[in-house]
Amino acid sequence: MKERVLKYAGVVGYPLFYMICLMLFASLTFPYDKLKERIVASFNVQSRPGSSQQELQIDDMGGYWVSGVRMKGVRLLTASAEPGKAPSKIEIDEASVRYSILPLLIGNSDMNFDLDAFGGTVSGSYDVQGKDKSVDVTLESIDIGKVAPLVQVLGVPLEGRLGGTVRLVMPEGKASKATGVVSLEAKDVAVGDGKAKIKGTLALPRVDVGAITLAADAKDGVLKLTKLVAGGRDVEVQGDGRITMRELATDSLCDVQLRFKINDAYKGKSDITKSLFGTPGSTGPGLFEIADPKVKASKRSDGYYGWSIRGPLGSPDFFPAGNAAGGFGPVK
Repeated sequence: MKERVLKYAGVVGYPLFYMICLMLFASLTFPYDKLKERIVASFNVQSRPGSSQQELQIDDMGGYWVSGVRMKGVRLLTASAEPGKAPSKIEIDEASVRYSILPLLIGNSDMNFDLDAFGGTVSGSYDVQGKDKSVDVTLESIDIGKVAPLVQVLGVPLEGRLGGTVRLVMPEGKASKATGVVSLEAKDVAVGDGKAKIKGTLALPRVDVGAITLAADAKDGVLKLTKLVAGGRDVEVQGDGRITMRELATDSLCDVQLRFKINDAYKGKSDITKSLFGTPGSTGPGLFEIADPKVKASKRSDGYYGWSIRGPLGSPDFFPAGNAAGGFGPVK
């Protein structure tokens, strides 16, 4: 038995040793700087006028194990739809991406990734089998206050931690045909800090939103919101709608209805909250409504403020949807 092992050890061992050395030194000598420049240039060339123009920036790129790369200082800038306004920015502290080698032998492509971003982690996989693609993402302890585009939309500081999963299958590799599920939950959410002003006029005292739960099902490229609720001490939130997915996420079309109601306990919290939202039981408008005609137009007869969110996901428009007493109608 020993002689037989020795006989085949050289036949198998030398080629295996050669392949290990080849892969190791290829990883050590690979021109990652050139690859970084190529990725950045290719992405930025695809940014189209008239769409949500984006710019990718990467500070540093190196090897990760044998078949992967690690990037640091990744930034995605999206131009604002408003002239003169600074672009929104998504920053990733560190990202690692690794291809599985064995699936490549049969023509498939499996890629695993891990991101350190927004004070939390994002991990998952992106698989290609023939013409079909799938993505599986898990979010853990994301600090929503560090998600700059979201803070810019609301215009006030945010608190809270987001977690959940996104699982989508894309036939023929097209997001416009995707099916799957989305399940997200943000805990300990709060809006405002008593200092930052809404549209530069009103300082919003901290609002305890509590937990926000979002669930959605995707079918034939349409992501339908099946649950969007929050019920904290200070405010109640409800919503429904749909997102028609496109190949570029920021080009996906949003059609969502959202409503929120300020609870009496928060209105009567202080003289500031009384002046902003009106004394509990009073029918007179507070400064929150008087300062912006759109807010006043969003006020419903049941005490909720209703809004429709429409347009590209990268730069949606907000329309007041008041003058209604009941809940939203079903999404067809």
